[in-house]
Amino acid sequence: MSKPFQYTKPSTYTTAIVDGSNGSIRFNNSDVRPETQAATDVSVYVEALVEAAEEYLNGDEWREAAMEATPCEFRPAGSEATGQQIITMADRSVTFDPRKNWDNQTVEKGEVLAGSVIFTEATDTALVISHRATILDHNIQAGFTVQSMEQTADKMMRDIEYSAAGKVAAILATALSTESVSEVKPTGKPMEIAEELIDLMTTHVNQTVGTSLSDFVVLLPVSLVAVLERAAQRAGQDSIEDLIGAGVQPYTGTDRGIFMLPKLFTSLSYRERQDGNIWRIEATRNPNAQGWDLEIMAMVDIIANGMVKVKLTTDGLQTVQVPFPLVTRIVLS
Repeated sequence: MSKPFQYTKPSTYTTAIVDGSNGSIRFNNSDVRPETQAATDVSVYVEALVEAAEEYLNGDEWREAAMEATPCEFRPAGSEATGQQIITMADRSVTFDPRKNWDNQTVEKGEVLAGSVIFTEATDTALVISHRATILDHNIQAGFTVQSMEQTADKMMRDIEYSAAGKVAAILATALSTESVSEVKPTGKPMEIAEELIDLMTTHVNQTVGTSLSDFVVLLPVSLVAVLERAAQRAGQDSIEDLIGAGVQPYTGTDRGIFMLPKLFTSLSYRERQDGNIWRIEATRNPNAQGWDLEIMAMVDIIANGMVKVKLTTDGLQTVQVPFPLVTRIVLS
């Protein structure tokens, strides 16, 4: 039994002075320990998040995942993107701006024969991947767990991936080597929609750069993911890739249709920084928002412009270099 006026330590809370100079006080529901304080310290949270992002994005695991998603290269700082020279697999007629030959004849269409060499180049616009998230102090001071941090990191990586793919789609939509076709958007149950989409993609396979869907990476709006995943489940497949028979990359942002990128003719070229890393990850204090700004950035060139030489004269002495259709874009209306 305690004596009158004797102070008794509360059984529910203990207090700890965090900053002696400012006299701020933190309340905890158990005895104060370093690990307890770390679970409510915003700077610790941000530091751990930055380290996790650095370890993954600038490590071998991310590079392997990027190469599995689509053909790509990681080039040293200051170097140019590597163009490709690939031989066509089928005859193809191409149209181009009217040109005059030596006989003063206007030519606006030419034949590209199987065995012709296609030169691929970077698109006119490079992609700057830049994402910023503000982590507010008051959101973290309530506490966090390892699992919640992992979920946050996974969500950030997915958002960056899908958003970057959306920017790639925007660039490809206006690229010289993108051939657009318009089709009616399928309706009905997920399995019916999936079958119609697969039929559409199969019908529009560009035979000069591939012979089946497995030769392509399919860039599609994220709105189709749930439908195709459900169709894959109904078909007994483990993933959308298994259902379609091609690599799939969802994208967010404006719906620009479905893009079919030939694996042998297109690629992404990531620029390494001076330190050899692809990604720059920075955390800076934002005093106005009472939080931290986390920025994740990278630069990538899109090797998707195809060029080929077409004869303007029958003897083949006069040729012109014209854009060659590489990427098929299916616009669903």
